[in-house]
Amino acid sequence: MSRSTLTLNAAVFLAAVSLVGCSRGDAVEMAAAAAPFDDTVEVANCDTVQQFDAPPQRIISMNDHVTEVLIEMGVADRIVGMGYQDATPTPETAEEFARIQGLADEYPTREQILDLDPDLVVGGMRSAFEAKEGRSRDSFTEIGIPTFLFSEYCGSGLADIGMLETDYTQLGDILGVPDAAREVTDGVVNELVALREDLDGVTPTPTFFYDSGEAAPMTIGGVGVGQLIADQAGAANIFPEGERPYLDTTWEVVGERAPQAIVVLDYGDTSAQGKIDFLKNQPIMATTPAVREDNFIVVPLDDFFESPRLVTSAETIAKALHPDRFQ
Repeated sequence: MSRSTLTLNAAVFLAAVSLVGCSRGDAVEMAAAAAPFDDTVEVANCDTVQQFDAPPQRIISMNDHVTEVLIEMGVADRIVGMGYQDATPTPETAEEFARIQGLADEYPTREQILDLDPDLVVGGMRSAFEAKEGRSRDSFTEIGIPTFLFSEYCGSGLADIGMLETDYTQLGDILGVPDAAREVTDGVVNELVALREDLDGVTPTPTFFYDSGEAAPMTIGGVGVGQLIADQAGAANIFPEGERPYLDTTWEVVGERAPQAIVVLDYGDTSAQGKIDFLKNQPIMATTPAVREDNFIVVPLDDFFESPRLVTSAETIAKALHPDRFQ
């Protein structure tokens, strides 16, 4: 992918105003009045290099887990709109989450985004910047609006916790809150380190992570938050070769790999219990050790993204797989 460079300065910003054909009034004055950085902040995020002369003041968050991260970094007052408005936030972020303008049950349209005159759009999944919907990162770059995408959905995926640290550090630098970003990052890293210490010496349990699908199952690949959670929780993902966060496979292959445990991701129209009932009645899955021993672990999908919630998922799985380490 070619690298595009976006320089966010006053001239480009005001040009973007005219391109979207909207008078920003007080909003523009507020953004323009943000104290400039002493030195231009430059970040390379998912093959896009961007430069910031001042901290963005009008942020659109495309995913609920992104919104929670931004709230924890102390910039809730700068979020002018968010996607996934009906999501259930963490208790720690609920009050501020409720104050933010919700734009859509899933992603806002390009028109909704431009109407709010953002100076930064942050996405937590590749689909946040869907080109077919007119929301590609390049299309925003062309009109002077910078974007940021969490690294799990860059080409190489989230290989390890270091990529989360990089994402949070870069966001903190862009937003002018490096100390707050470091505090959030340290909280995640330290809790995972403590969990790994509890599990020191355990043999990872072969585990199938069931996302969805009846004709063909979808599971986690070898990169992404799912693999990170598995590694931290003492679970051996039976599809470590996958080069994306999620992949489709077949029941035959799952059966051949004989998982001893199944993590069920809870979301969507089919309940977790509905998924478990299906797996128990699926002829091939019924022969696996996990189903025969009724070894199912339910994890909310909300806790399976690049956010502090991933610690909760890792702890839930670790305690189910290795209960003797937590007595």
